[in-house]
Amino acid sequence: MKLKVNAFSSIRPNLKWATVFWLLNIFLLTAISFRYWQWIAIPRDDIRSISYLLTTQYGLFGAFCLLGLVIHGLLCFLPGKLFRGLGVIVGFCAAALLVIDTLVFAQYRFHINGVVLEMLFEGRDVVDLSWFTWLVGICLGLLLLGLQLLFNHLAQGVPALARLRGPAYSLLAVSILISQGMHAWDDANYKTRIPSYTHDFPLYYPLTAKSRLVAWGLVDPALALNKENNLQAEPAGTLNYPLQPITFAKPAQQPNVLFILIDAWRYDDANAAVTPNVSRFAQQALRFRQHRSGGNATEPGIFSLFYSLPDTYWLAVRNSGQRPVLMQTLADEGYEFAIHGSADLNHPPFDRTVFSHIPNLTISNSAVSPALRDRQITDDFKRFIDQRDGKKPFFGFLFYDAAHGYDLLPDAATPFKPYWARVDHIKLNNDFDPTEYHNRYRDALYYDDGLIGEILTKLAQAGLDKNTLVVITSDHGEEFNDHKKNYWGHGSNFSDVQIHVPMFMKVPGNPGGDITRRTSHFDVVPTLMEQIAGVKTPMRAYSVGRNMLTPDAPHSDDMIVGSYYNYAVVSPDQIDVVYPGGIFETFTPDLRPSSRHLMQGERLRDIIAQMSRFNK
Repeated sequence: MKLKVNAFSSIRPNLKWATVFWLLNIFLLTAISFRYWQWIAIPRDDIRSISYLLTTQYGLFGAFCLLGLVIHGLLCFLPGKLFRGLGVIVGFCAAALLVIDTLVFAQYRFHINGVVLEMLFEGRDVVDLSWFTWLVGICLGLLLLGLQLLFNHLAQGVPALARLRGPAYSLLAVSILISQGMHAWDDANYKTRIPSYTHDFPLYYPLTAKSRLVAWGLVDPALALNKENNLQAEPAGTLNYPLQPITFAKPAQQPNVLFILIDAWRYDDANAAVTPNVSRFAQQALRFRQHRSGGNATEPGIFSLFYSLPDTYWLAVRNSGQRPVLMQTLADEGYEFAIHGSADLNHPPFDRTVFSHIPNLTISNSAVSPALRDRQITDDFKRFIDQRDGKKPFFGFLFYDAAHGYDLLPDAATPFKPYWARVDHIKLNNDFDPTEYHNRYRDALYYDDGLIGEILTKLAQAGLDKNTLVVITSDHGEEFNDHKKNYWGHGSNFSDVQIHVPMFMKVPGNPGGDITRRTSHFDVVPTLMEQIAGVKTPMRAYSVGRNMLTPDAPHSDDMIVGSYYNYAVVSPDQIDVVYPGGIFETFTPDLRPSSRHLMQGERLRDIIAQMSRFNK
């Protein structure tokens, strides 16, 4: 009997310690979460919004800690030192993850998710941390660990903290009721201010109760059931792409097709100083001056270019492995394929989507840096030109990555000075002078332009330049805090600096020239299908775009632009960003918050139709 008493004698002190320890962590996590406030647009003197944010923070992070307390409490029979040690470890991990999430949110405006984890642990050269970044991270980690050790000490020996438990945990319950009640009410009444804050907090899925409030007679059913207030994509269901079989009349003269992309290429850095070889090529090509990508990141950008569909279909396509109609049509017409990506083609999984069913597809190459890989894919394609079957037309794809990685070889030419010798993303903030950072990016573009010059020269030497349709463009742009809102890189907003990209197309027999009407990646596939593949199927059956070479083709200036986890409807004068659950924010083109409501009527119906037309 004495042994049983000894075995369980630690339960009560362990539980008492845990309730205080996790209460202190509620305060810590809530304090850390105030970092999100610098990116939350709160109208001045909006007490209601401030009340919602405060109760949401305390309720959300309090709920996380309460869950930690419950799970930890199940181990209360452990010896005191072991029990407290586990608490310190878990508390440290929770605080560290939240700090990391605030850093991710600062750069990309989305929280840690599967994409981020894949970038960190599987994507090659996507996240390259300098020694300075590691040093700052280690110091922050030591600080958080020190706080957890302090909490351990305070929870054991400060009786006053024990007396705070009742009021603090009662306040937690009240905060959850207030914040969730406010969100459910505003969501049911289509008041967008409070629901728009949902995406600002990690793992936050607030309460909605439209149907229940309507049933109780507290909300006007006509308003609650107004479908035109909802811009959320229709459920993916089963992909129905294309809508009808592709029919074509195989042209007697089949031109070769070559896509050359530079990852993360800004529109205004396509000029004679930064990309001289491409600029010389562009003099004989069609120059699309107002061209936008269908994404602000690689996956939606490449997806929109090859599928001519909004990124809202990405998951359905990825899950089905459906090949783009362009690639299928060229395969049916006997084209030979030469696909060469510098970055791995399975992150994102283009090997199972855009380039599925390509024989002997090379997923990655053996070079150890983006610049060396760019060198390798250039040499590989030049060998392909020498060894290809001259009786067949070919489709080539080259995707350069050095600019995306800001990577330079030791002996590379660096015409843009001064440039950042070492990239330290942790130094970026709203007051940082981007000149040297931008110059390093330009130097990397200059390097890739030299490799592209070799490809264009090789085509001419092989006598292929007259019968090859060449597209030179990018998947998305790149930002250097252009709007002074602390945005850097890409994937974080839908302004022009992240989606306006260069687009040059040299079409056999076409003298070239400037085209100033708005075009997009969605327009490339229907152009090639009609221009070189002789496709007779109406483009509406496989595309949301139009033929870029037909000036009078009907079109809309509203386009759906995808990102990692959200999307936006981008028009010349407005950006409507839509988050999971249908929450949206409206901005001007320069990212100032706008009071304009989402587009209405026919424009809205057209956008929703684009997102649902290819679902069964």
